Amino acid sequence: MSRARLGIASVALLGLAACNPPHPHAKVEAPLRAISALDCPSEQGDLTLKSAASDGQTCLYGTDNGGQVTLQLVKFTGDPQAALAPLEARLKAELPPDTPSTTATASASDKGAVDINLPGIHIHANDQDKHGAANVQVGGGGMGGVTVNAHDNSAQVEVDARGSGIRRTFILTTDHPGPHGYKVVGYKAVGPASGPLVVASVLTKDDDSLRDDVHALLRHNVGD
Repeated sequence: MSRARLGIASVALLGLAACNPPHPHAKVEAPLRAISALDCPSEQGDLTLKSAASDGQTCLYGTDNGGQVTLQLVKFTGDPQAALAPLEARLKAELPPDTPSTTATASASDKGAVDINLPGIHIHANDQDKHGAANVQVGGGGMGGVTVNAHDNSAQVEVDARGSGIRRTFILTTDHPGPHGYKVVGYKAVGPASGPLVVASVLTKDDDSLRDDVHALLRHNVGD
């Protein structure tokens, strides 16, 4: 199994933990803040502020090894996913065209196929498929969850956590760099149910080691 698929497995497990808190007396989430302008500190961990729009709607961070994080406010009416779709398309364009963007499932009759269906957990995988495809879904039914679509050399993860407000994570990873050298791209969007969303989009050439810094920026602005 490739590095991409191993990394995605780790992300999926983290998503499972988020959707199923282990302690029955877990702390109640504080409401997410609705803000009209971003507060972008000059530094956050490995991130250094490179630019900030005068209207407070966007700011750009960079790392010493070429990573990039863009923080932006996204307003929406109706379905927030529709407002995030253009960002997902731009991120997908940063990776090779074979990075998965649609679900791939394995036939139950194929040799070596895995077909598991449990309440809230659906796993369909087939390492004998010529594309090495695997599809994992955890949760759903309006309650949030994790969706993983992995090929031999690339994978896509989507996490929707239901609770107070909106929390959505989208990750694409590949073993082969895209046109600008990136191997991991994605975003985390957080905000109250009525918006706006604070969205941190990430472009890196190695791994997802910026996740703690991204989380800190979101927490600083919206209270994630």
